[in-house]
Amino acid sequence: LKKNKDKDVDVPAKDQGFTRCKVVVLLPCKNSAWRFIKTLLALTPSAQAPKGRVDSLRKLREGFGPGTKDERASDRKRLLAVGQDHFERFEGNTEDHFRVGIGMHSKYVRLFAPFYASDIIVASPLGLKMIVKSPGDKGRETDFLTSVEVVIIDQMDYLQMQNVEHLETVLAAMNHSPFKSRGADFTRLRDPYLDNLHKFTRQTVMVSAVATPEANAAMARLGFGLRGLVKTCEAHKGSIRKVLPTLHLRAMFHRILPDRASLEEVDQARFDYFKDKLYGRVKQTAQTHLLVVVPTYLEYVKLRALFNKEGASWVGCTEYSSIGDVARARSEFFHGRKEVLVITERFHFYHRFRLRGVHHMIFYAPPLFPWIYPELVNLLSLADDSGASVAVIYARQDA
Repeated sequence: LKKNKDKDVDVPAKDQGFTRCKVVVLLPCKNSAWRFIKTLLALTPSAQAPKGRVDSLRKLREGFGPGTKDERASDRKRLLAVGQDHFERFEGNTEDHFRVGIGMHSKYVRLFAPFYASDIIVASPLGLKMIVKSPGDKGRETDFLTSVEVVIIDQMDYLQMQNVEHLETVLAAMNHSPFKSRGADFTRLRDPYLDNLHKFTRQTVMVSAVATPEANAAMARLGFGLRGLVKTCEAHKGSIRKVLPTLHLRAMFHRILPDRASLEEVDQARFDYFKDKLYGRVKQTAQTHLLVVVPTYLEYVKLRALFNKEGASWVGCTEYSSIGDVARARSEFFHGRKEVLVITERFHFYHRFRLRGVHHMIFYAPPLFPWIYPELVNLLSLADDSGASVAVIYARQDA
């Protein structure tokens, strides 16, 4: 040290990863991306005039913006008629297939930059899934995600109304060793990258309006936090109190007993309970104008097979139903030509129709969103609610 203290020792700093991108922001729709990028640009000095600039801002406005003044006024009138939360969620462009690379420079910000020249990637899970694909697929590209240090998953509750598998595929494709060098300076790589431990240095932030098993599982299996997991939640005041007090109805909550150990056993027990207990009682009492709410399309398929086998008078509305099919189903149910209407939560999440003619209601499982229960139960006020009933099937795993 004494001999070399006056000499300049050129030791390269270990301050790089394999690729440039360090932040990935996953959002459900283009309207969310538009709001996020606008906020990001407002906080970036190099994007401010007169010295800074933003490249491809017009392209962003045309592809992601809220549209013309007339279109915004139309959206506002139509969506606010449903509710403020519906307006905030679906205002503007609701396309769920997009990806935007953002390059941050000292004097300007470049939007729609190539991923290998981007510092931040704002995308939907579907948009990235089309690139990263699944292991073994031809044309799979994951090298641009090898050095991600921060992942932000916003509106996880909304993402669950799309396809959670896309999100899991994207998270599983991050922080692997690259297939090509991509111009990386290996003398400046941080030690975790050399030891293939860099996934444990990644910070994953998930924001959701509700806590769900899918969100907990994604964080537990794909979070890889070296310092563990921190979960904060807001105390919920309950949603049953929002049911109209003037309604004359009987609400029953049916617990599946005995408790099952696995989710597969719970699903089968739930179906058996519905078929033997609740639907059996419906047939005995000849109930009509019955609305059945199921969590996902998978449960819808099970009940569709059951009703067809029993020869029931029923119609269904799902997220895959056309506008014409939905209109016909609602009309037949309201006028009594069909006795049972089955809908999925995702169908109600996107459309939130005020279904008329409902006298009885069965929730196949507790709804994912707390507001769904009072909103649907209050539909009973649109008809004669004398003798109305509501039933909810739940298990220990639903808590």
